[in-house]
Amino acid sequence: MVNQSGMTMRERHLRNAAMLNAQDVIVAAYPASGAALLGNVLMELGHSFVDPHLDEIQEDGRLREPGDEELRRYRSRIAGKSTPGQVGGRRFFKNHLHPDHFRNLATEAVVLLVRDPRDALYSSYRFFQGFAPTVLSYLAIDEVSFLEFLEEKGTVSEPAITVDGWVDFYRAWAERAERAPRSAVVRFEELKTSPADAMTRLLETLGLIADRAAVERAVERSSFERMRAHEEEVAGDTGENPPMIMRRGQVGEWREWFGDNELSDRFRVPHMIEAAARFGYRIS
Repeated sequence: MVNQSGMTMRERHLRNAAMLNAQDVIVAAYPASGAALLGNVLMELGHSFVDPHLDEIQEDGRLREPGDEELRRYRSRIAGKSTPGQVGGRRFFKNHLHPDHFRNLATEAVVLLVRDPRDALYSSYRFFQGFAPTVLSYLAIDEVSFLEFLEEKGTVSEPAITVDGWVDFYRAWAERAERAPRSAVVRFEELKTSPADAMTRLLETLGLIADRAAVERAVERSSFERMRAHEEEVAGDTGENPPMIMRRGQVGEWREWFGDNELSDRFRVPHMIEAAARFGYRIS
């Protein structure tokens, strides 16, 4: 999609990436891995969280909303708002790009936000399909099945929304994180089951203040129920079963469709089994 400034989402992502500095924290997150949740908690704690497809980093470091009205409406669905320049805050940058795009950036901190690949890929499918008629109008996936989606029919994305795409993304970023002075892995499942503990560990690893009471308040204000209620209020009555950013927020949704079939066999390949096991996910 092209906004009023003439940039596509990918071009805006690349431009924002070029505006980063060594103090920024890159959050390497495959699509649909919980970035909205993580970002909301961080913003509640006074940090900035940049969505590179929607926000635009200006020369002075401030964030500007997208010029396109459709994108602004979409952005308003997310409850939290970044506060650039707030004393004590850090700037976190949600990123779907391969680390090759950051070769010239001496990044001090990298966070890997990971979700069970079966859930991340399926949730990506539902998200892209839901928003294809509006903010993702360049996609043609209305009649594409999940299996066809995994075969890249009707979608162009970076990273590739395929089994190979998930593996390549996290392999590359894990190698980059090992070279960073500070790095952390945050699992979506832990953000859902023990969010205060997961956030406290993340902040401490990055050398940031982790006041437990403040973290618990931020987590409570970022619950699925609150974020979904905010989105529903902002979105208004858009018809039956409208697409939602906060769709289900469910751990282990893959159990509803995963079995002995061609679709599941896509995940039962050695490189996926090995890469998923690195982050604690057992695919069998």
